[in-house]
Amino acid sequence: MIKSNAFCLFLVMGIPLFINGIIADAFAEEAFKKVTLPEALELMRANHPRIQAAEASVRGSEAGLRGVQNLPLFARLSPDIKYRRQQSELGIEVTDAGLRQEIRDTSYGVTRAYYLVIYSQQQRELSEKVTKILQKNIKALELKLALKKTPEDEVALQKLKFGLVEAKDKFSLAVTGHERAKALLIEEVGGRKKIGVIEPLDVGFPSYQFVDLLTPEFIGDIVEKAADIREEVIKSSKASQILALEVAAQKSARFNPRFRTFASGSDLHYIPIGVQGRGENFAPEAITIEMPSTLVGKKSDRVARAQAFADRGAAVEESTRNLIRLEVRNAFQLLLETRNRFHELNKIAPELRKIIDELHDNPVKFLNHENAELFEKASRMLGSLNQASFVTMDNIADLERITSGLFSLGLTSPATITSDGKPVK
Repeated sequence: MIKSNAFCLFLVMGIPLFINGIIADAFAEEAFKKVTLPEALELMRANHPRIQAAEASVRGSEAGLRGVQNLPLFARLSPDIKYRRQQSELGIEVTDAGLRQEIRDTSYGVTRAYYLVIYSQQQRELSEKVTKILQKNIKALELKLALKKTPEDEVALQKLKFGLVEAKDKFSLAVTGHERAKALLIEEVGGRKKIGVIEPLDVGFPSYQFVDLLTPEFIGDIVEKAADIREEVIKSSKASQILALEVAAQKSARFNPRFRTFASGSDLHYIPIGVQGRGENFAPEAITIEMPSTLVGKKSDRVARAQAFADRGAAVEESTRNLIRLEVRNAFQLLLETRNRFHELNKIAPELRKIIDELHDNPVKFLNHENAELFEKASRMLGSLNQASFVTMDNIADLERITSGLFSLGLTSPATITSDGKPVK
């Protein structure tokens, strides 16, 4: 921070004051860099470190395959080399699926943060408007009491003042929540150092009509398809195949009592789906594959142990599919619940806004105690509508992630369903 005497010295030396204005304009330009959701997703794909890490994993797997292919002649004579080559090829498919999963998961994070900024801005504007209305009508009621005091008006004034304290608190929370949401969006897209300061260009939520599409048959079809194409299923399936190839590799080593497995030259890191939870958010615990770097003993013992790990790999694949089916069904149920709530609140939204606008423009009308209660209920329900709108968008984006784009309105992946609830041809 510049000290005051140094600052005075700058002024005496005649440094142009407009430089400060240029700097301020530069910061303002950075602060108001508005982007659409597709633009935010493009920035994410180019800049997010998690995606870059997944891309590096793919390159590492590709280098591993080249390493197997380019082994010296004496090494290529090893009886297990053909199995190692196949395992390396499958390893590339695993890391490639991991990259697609990272893009899918991170895209959801960006979409959620994008709409969280819009929701928090709506709540900020609503709480600010409520605060101003209460302040305006407190003054009107105080003026009325100055002319004539009544017990009813004194009680009403006290209620308004309590309501103002609560409204100011909500406004303060909305302001900080909005700033936190903007910071979250920047980090989800890739970080301030890479992308600068951004915020949504949109100020509201898109409208979709698709509830009639969500029949039990439609949901059941998506559930089964998702259990086949989800990246986690692909990873677990390929991992299961790698483990099965290890059985064949161990059979090929007839006289070696100590034989290395593919795990000696590979990373067994495997991302399971789901986490163990309790209470309302209970979810089964995912399981992962296992394989030691070396198997020791006679061929029959080594093969038996490799087979046990292969059996575990098959169980991992089955568990993964079951978890995905459960996750998709639960996500559809959440969407139905929140969408119905949004639909009911949205039907009366014009009336709610009319009530607040009328009481804002007519303080005398507000002094009616019943109107004051109506105002409190209308503002609270508008806040609930804003929340229902955000939660609905969040559930849609999450379903796009969970179904790998099988069910998509175009938020995080190409649309498979139109805004009016028809399948894209």
